[in-house]
Amino acid sequence: MTVKITTHDAYSERPWKAEAASPTPIAAEIMQHADVKISKVLFTRDSSSQIVLLGKGRGRCLKLWERDDGIDPFKVLSTQNCDVDPNDACTMTDNRVCIGYADGSLSIYNTDKDSLALMAIIPSVHSGCASRAVCRNGNGILSAGTNGTLEAVDVETGKSRSVFSGQAGIRSICTTFGGNVVMAGDANGQITAWDLREDTENSTALVLEPYKTLIPSKKALDAVTALCSHPAQSNLVCCGTDDGVVGLIDARNIRSANITSTYLIAKRGISQVAFHPTCGDSLLVSSNDGSLLRIDASGAPM
Repeated sequence: MTVKITTHDAYSERPWKAEAASPTPIAAEIMQHADVKISKVLFTRDSSSQIVLLGKGRGRCLKLWERDDGIDPFKVLSTQNCDVDPNDACTMTDNRVCIGYADGSLSIYNTDKDSLALMAIIPSVHSGCASRAVCRNGNGILSAGTNGTLEAVDVETGKSRSVFSGQAGIRSICTTFGGNVVMAGDANGQITAWDLREDTENSTALVLEPYKTLIPSKKALDAVTALCSHPAQSNLVCCGTDDGVVGLIDARNIRSANITSTYLIAKRGISQVAFHPTCGDSLLVSSNDGSLLRIDASGAPM
């Protein structure tokens, strides 16, 4: 598999908007072979000069690459072979990266010295089922399992507590409102939201009760494969589904959150959605059909 970098010379702080009669600009691409099937690419720094690759299947591994001015656009800094497939990754504080694996375990790596330095291994937090998605939650990690459990993990002690269990296999998660609210998309096509500020220690409930459930697609069992929140507008959340649908969610009041709009933009499943960290009007969407789209989200109906 290859890693592609797409650039556009006319990029501005306000994303390019297409007029009705204007042709779509063709972006320049450069690529480099990774020699493995890639499940995730993650920028580790704000400068976008360093990335972590998760390779699955034959030759499964973790790779740390850095932008280079040589013949290849990247140089390989470090490679770590894996016993099981890595499914997802997220950045943490202090140049750390958390990896979630197909056996439900987690690992923490430090990339500060331009290498993958193993800091901790946390045994399976999903009773042996896969950790399908991970995201940062303060100084800890939220891990979503294929068995329908959502676990809050303390990476210092390795201990975890269940946020929720009994849901269909979770495919995607994100946090918003400063990490106080978590949203999870599952294989049944539902998005469920919880308020992490609720105290289960003083309650008879062992897990949190969901605040809201949303269904972004009209197609039955259209799995929610991607979720992200806006870097500046905490109430704006984007989702993507296995049928190629992208939706926008207004979560201003989490109990009355609603899907404001949906768009069918790809022929196959959405693999990732993300708002640009410094230019939030740009929504980036990648699909399993090989497409990478930049959408102007400045006029998102909210």
